[in-house]
Amino acid sequence: MKRAWIGVALLVGLLAAGLWSMSAMDRVHSDIADELRRSAHAAQQMQWAQADDALEQATEQWQESWKFTAAMADHTALDEIDALFAQAEVYRSSRSQPLYAAACARLAQLVEALQEGHRLTWWNLL
Repeated sequence: MKRAWIGVALLVGLLAAGLWSMSAMDRVHSDIADELRRSAHAAQQMQWAQADDALEQATEQWQESWKFTAAMADHTALDEIDALFAQAEVYRSSRSQPLYAAACARLAQLVEALQEGHRLTWWNLL
């Protein structure tokens, strides 16, 4: 009977850790995606100061959360997001408005997909 309680305690601990990591991934990545969407919208409106600030905030938040995200997620997605951040920076410095806005929008989509992949939903359980 003692082993059964140890097993139950381990399962409860794993469930709690999973729920905590899901919540943390959701919180961190929703802020990054919001900043990227804000940057894309500002770039479309040719408001470069706001676009630059939003991309800078998103980049900083991404770098701060990178190790945590790398521990939880597939690195293929992280590599693609890192590459797009680098491309967005080049587009920003050249003031290439359509490419910059598109890169930020794509980044927001990828970060949201990363976030969605760690939510407790029925389609993630299948």
